[in-house]
Amino acid sequence: MRRRKRALRTTPAVCVMAAAASILAAVAPHAETRRETPMAPPFWESLGPGPYTVGFRVLYQRDSSRKWLQAPGPTAADPGRPVRVSVWYPAQPSASDRAMTYGDYLRHSGPGDFRQIDEQLDRMDAESWLSDLREIAPPGGPTFDRVRSMPVAAHAGAPAAHGPFPLVLYSGGKASRADANVELGEYLASHGYVVATVPQLGPSDRALELGSSPQEIALHTDDFDAALRALHDLPEIQFGRIATAGHSAGGETAVELALRHPEVRAVIGLDASFGIAGGARVFRQLPEYAPGRRMEAALLDLRRADGSQGAKLDLAAIDALHWTDVYRAAFKKAYHGDFTEWGMVAWKLSIPMPPNPYGHTR
Repeated sequence: MRRRKRALRTTPAVCVMAAAASILAAVAPHAETRRETPMAPPFWESLGPGPYTVGFRVLYQRDSSRKWLQAPGPTAADPGRPVRVSVWYPAQPSASDRAMTYGDYLRHSGPGDFRQIDEQLDRMDAESWLSDLREIAPPGGPTFDRVRSMPVAAHAGAPAAHGPFPLVLYSGGKASRADANVELGEYLASHGYVVATVPQLGPSDRALELGSSPQEIALHTDDFDAALRALHDLPEIQFGRIATAGHSAGGETAVELALRHPEVRAVIGLDASFGIAGGARVFRQLPEYAPGRRMEAALLDLRRADGSQGAKLDLAAIDALHWTDVYRAAFKKAYHGDFTEWGMVAWKLSIPMPPNPYGHTR
């Protein structure tokens, strides 16, 4: 196993794209499947869009094997746990396709039995955005309007390009929103990957917030297993070529998926909790974790350097798994949020950084 560690001085957002492209070579699209298509410049255009138009769709299904209602009525049957799957994919351009704005990622209109959960999650996402913006760009509302009106690369419901394409399953961190790392979803789809994610969702209709305990990480992983069953209906996906990725606690979900699915070829951690002291303790308690276990996947571990924004690294747990290869890059002065959509959106809209002792800027 080759273990490559180096400290990088460029920004995490740019290096996430470059390093991810390197490790995703394990599940890279075959050259003959690619097709040149025009693409409108997205908000992340400086990173270099690929040759494909980006399509976006949302799949809705119920997992009847798991309960959802905490207190069902005397005559109402439990409909099963809701699973909402957001999918970016290489698409064929069409004049009838609707170009999306950023706000479309924060508005959902699923079938009737998803209406309440969609409304609740959309409201939580909007409140989360406004709370963040009020801290650094008060009163927050006008800046949030700018965020929502920003053009993105995706076209809602566009026909899929001829595949099949490799699949990347992405998990956001604790309290992540529906727009978690949408720039990664769009970027990878433009380069010939299908990217899918599911929302953070608590254990029942009365407890929507998901924490980061081992049981809750396993619950989130179960949602990805249900999503995989739904994704099998899409002919454009090549299921023998899968990567998983995650930010913060989502990185632990990405590893748990790889532990469950030997077909996963690559795992990408974006400042993943499995390498931070507190998160590593949780990681060791995951149901599938076993030191010394042989993995079928390579690992790309991108994170803050030790001490950056108070990070205390503990890499023993993740390195106790036997990966086929390990690539690690640590970023001095980086912030946890630099590995999410926040850095790219804030840079594009000139949203200021809060004061900090590191001289850290957008």
